Amino acid sequence: MEETEIKEVSVERLAEEVRDEVERQAQASWKRWLALSTALFAVLAAIASLESGNLANCALLEMDEAVLKQTQAANEWAYYQAKGIKSTVRESEVELLSLTPTGADTAARARSEASRLRAEQAEIEREARQLEDERTRLQHEAEQHLERHHRFALVVTVLQVSIGLAAIAALVERRFIWYGALAIGAVGLALFIIGFLR
Repeated sequence: MEETEIKEVSVERLAEEVRDEVERQAQASWKRWLALSTALFAVLAAIASLESGNLANCALLEMDEAVLKQTQAANEWAYYQAKGIKSTVRESEVELLSLTPTGADTAARARSEASRLRAEQAEIEREARQLEDERTRLQHEAEQHLERHHRFALVVTVLQVSIGLAAIAALVERRFIWYGALAIGAVGLALFIIGFLR
């Protein structure tokens, strides 16, 4: 019968091997969490970037519409002034014709025309003011969209800093850098949530 040789394994060596294996598994575990947190921050940054771009586009469209409304209002005011000038001319005709003995009939027509022009002028003024109010509303909405755009742009920046720190933590294998990345990422997450709540 052959004798099998039993190797002696020292308890110290066995304990060292177990410690090394536990350390390798712990190292792999925190790197998985690092990768997961980095991926989460990247997804949030992408969503925030899309929302930021969407808000900027909305602001631009509303500002364009506000400019259009301002142009329309300016046209209405020009029309208002033209009606005022015509009305003033007709009233001058009335004064001149009332001084002549044969101009009473023509003066009455001019007076009627001046009254009609004044009434039209009042309607034009109302329309011009409505257009200006619409312009002001659109400008206000555009400003609100731009403010939210800036908030989401800040979210993207904060999350990108967090992602960069996480990459450095993975390269140099330092958990404390990752903890910093997590803290900055948490700030980015809070800003992200606030951006959607407002």
